[in-house]
Amino acid sequence: MWKQLSLLFVATAALTGMARADDCKCAPAEPKADVENWAMRALAGYAKTSGTSDTTSANFVFRAAHTAGAWKFLFGAQGLYGSTKNITSAQDIGAEFQANYTISGNLYAFGGVSYDNNKFSGFAYQEMINAGLGYQIINNADTKLSAQVGIGDQRQRPETITPNPLYPPGPVLLRTQGEATSGVAGTGALNFEHAFNPSTKFVANVGVVSSSANTMTTFGAGLQVKMSDRFSLAAAYQLVTNSKVPAGVSKTNGLTTLNLVYELKNPKLAPQ
Repeated sequence: MWKQLSLLFVATAALTGMARADDCKCAPAEPKADVENWAMRALAGYAKTSGTSDTTSANFVFRAAHTAGAWKFLFGAQGLYGSTKNITSAQDIGAEFQANYTISGNLYAFGGVSYDNNKFSGFAYQEMINAGLGYQIINNADTKLSAQVGIGDQRQRPETITPNPLYPPGPVLLRTQGEATSGVAGTGALNFEHAFNPSTKFVANVGVVSSSANTMTTFGAGLQVKMSDRFSLAAAYQLVTNSKVPAGVSKTNGLTTLNLVYELKNPKLAPQ
């Protein structure tokens, strides 16, 4: 799977490099105008140790935004894998899509879908369909801040994880899925981005999905330092909390990463 993800990252970089070629004098004006409606950000990290401690970890994040008239389309995907002595200890993959429609000025309506499959969260899957209103509080070259609230349908299936008792923490011996639940849920999100200077940027976001079955809160923050016009290094932290999980599963999961970032920047459009 990670070979495929690596190819996706390389392909994204290649496509963006082609877009950059539009800046040459020989490029037609039409493709360049189209590129100005896009923004993309791809992050990838990998680490491996051997010897007394044999561990492997890899992660990726991809964000893209596109505008078309009064519409703004946002797409995101992320993945994580970790193992210790060839025993999987982390495995998560998710994706989301959202369409915004500008009502007036900085006010917009949105509709979106999301899916998350985290093998160690206590849920076989969590998915959401929602709609609501959002507002672009700040939107200038250095700082962007938006907030949104919505309502929708949350569906999830709890899962009890039984590890092998002979080799703690050991591999997972059994996964027992509970009954899938579906219900009305409220959602909220804050997205923030600020450039301290031309080479240093801070990005943070908070998201909440709350229903009678579970409240999932996601917080992420990262510092990005530019190495070149397209490439940066980023240190990031993510914290995910579920209020109701099966017995034996932690309610809180944290992740610290150091990533290589490739970005197609657009001062008018942040890939939230």
